[in-house]
Amino acid sequence: MKSKVFGLILLFTTAAFAGDWFYNVNYNVAVPGRQMRPFIHNTSFLGFGFDARKMVSTQTSIGASVGHQIFYWKTNEPVTLQSGFFSGSSYRFLNTIPAMLSVHHYFGRFDRIKPYLGFNAGGFFVWQRSEMGIVVMEGRQWRWGAAPEAGIIVPIGQMNVNIGTKLSYLGLPGGSGLGDSQKQLFFSFNVGLILHHN
Repeated sequence: MKSKVFGLILLFTTAAFAGDWFYNVNYNVAVPGRQMRPFIHNTSFLGFGFDARKMVSTQTSIGASVGHQIFYWKTNEPVTLQSGFFSGSSYRFLNTIPAMLSVHHYFGRFDRIKPYLGFNAGGFFVWQRSEMGIVVMEGRQWRWGAAPEAGIIVPIGQMNVNIGTKLSYLGLPGGSGLGDSQKQLFFSFNVGLILHHN
């Protein structure tokens, strides 16, 4: 029951314009990129993001964003470790928590369909974990990264629907026994509702 309520809250999130600030919470679905697939293959339906943006002109905003994306994969692929070779079912988890600064440029007016382009730069806290029976491997680290994005804001009455996509790149430093962690990237698709106060 709790998971259903949590999912509905994420799906029907709202944000509000307050003066020249607006706050946006999105539900995110993410697809791992090629470099991540040796470690984790499944699409993630467990993600959310929060943006706070300040309009510095009629077409440009600056702000900050945070979020959380959880990837999970059960696989029967064999695992080779320094202590030996293991086969059987394994459970792999990848948690990413970005904390980034952002800039966005908007095309058009807020009372009409408004495309935008954005760029986020900052860091990701990354927690990887692999479990096979009693064998557990995990790694936690802070990674610098970037995330360009594009989307549209669609007005519906006094509200706006935010639909977008983002490419999250987790850069150096790398080094992990749980996959190619130096070039991890994933694509995310987000949707949220914006309550617009004039």
